[in-house]
Amino acid sequence: MEDLDFYKTLICRYLSGAASRSEVALFFRLLESGELDPLIEDQLRYDLRQELSTIRKRNKERRIRWQIGIAASILLCVTSLWFFLPHNETPKAERTNLVSTTKNVALGQIDSVLLSDGTKVWLNAGSKIEYPEKFDGGERKVKISGEAFFDVTHNAQVPFVIETEQKQVKVYGTSFNVKSYKDEKFTVAVKNGKVGVKEVNSDKEWLLMKNDLITYSEKSKAILLRNQNLETILAWKQGDIVFDGKSLAEILPAIQRKYNIKIKLSHPDIGKLQMIGRYKNTSLSTLLEAMKFSLNIGYEKKGELVLITTQDR
Repeated sequence: MEDLDFYKTLICRYLSGAASRSEVALFFRLLESGELDPLIEDQLRYDLRQELSTIRKRNKERRIRWQIGIAASILLCVTSLWFFLPHNETPKAERTNLVSTTKNVALGQIDSVLLSDGTKVWLNAGSKIEYPEKFDGGERKVKISGEAFFDVTHNAQVPFVIETEQKQVKVYGTSFNVKSYKDEKFTVAVKNGKVGVKEVNSDKEWLLMKNDLITYSEKSKAILLRNQNLETILAWKQGDIVFDGKSLAEILPAIQRKYNIKIKLSHPDIGKLQMIGRYKNTSLSTLLEAMKFSLNIGYEKKGELVLITTQDR
């Protein structure tokens, strides 16, 4: 009864003041939504009554009074939950036509969303996620385009699945990054846990563990790398731009999304230039000056367009 343990822990953490912000939000969402299964609800009330009875029998120390108060509070909370829930004698009908929500993140922005199961998702600029207001059935499925970092709430009985245009990602309880922008390499990087990456129309699956990275493009197909340093891949969550030896052409899409601008190269060879450095929440003008100095280039900004040119020493 993994779900039962989860709900009991959540209630205890809330009443003791130890719950995180996302756990508090999930606690009140449970009160309002009626998500508890009747069997779990009945078992939860029974277990807490038993716990309260046991504590009273052991009432030999002064601190037991405090324990009784906590247990009584928990029981009162669970009883309150009971009034929020439907109590029909007939079995529940399957829920259909669940309401879905789409969140779009504008260029130049980074945003986040808390899903109904407590999963936290950070979305990079120019990204979109589609998810149900409540997860229903045998899996928790969302759809994304762009780039997102997931911190998934573990539930072995209900797998978490992410669909993109290129691949499907199945999660086994973990935190990881998915990049699926149009015309860019599809990338999954696992910070913790285990992730399966599958072809959309195939049973072929790559299994990724902590610090593993997979990239895919029509040209190079799938490349799986083990035990990688993922710091540069996850830097966008802090609003950073990282030059780690990649060509300027590879970095430009990230720069354009972060600053909501268009960049044009006066000559294709400029895109082959490389530089190294990490720029933390740097303004566009500061970044362009750093690129000018490091790459020996010139630039001209006209509104939302930046023209990068060659520059003689």
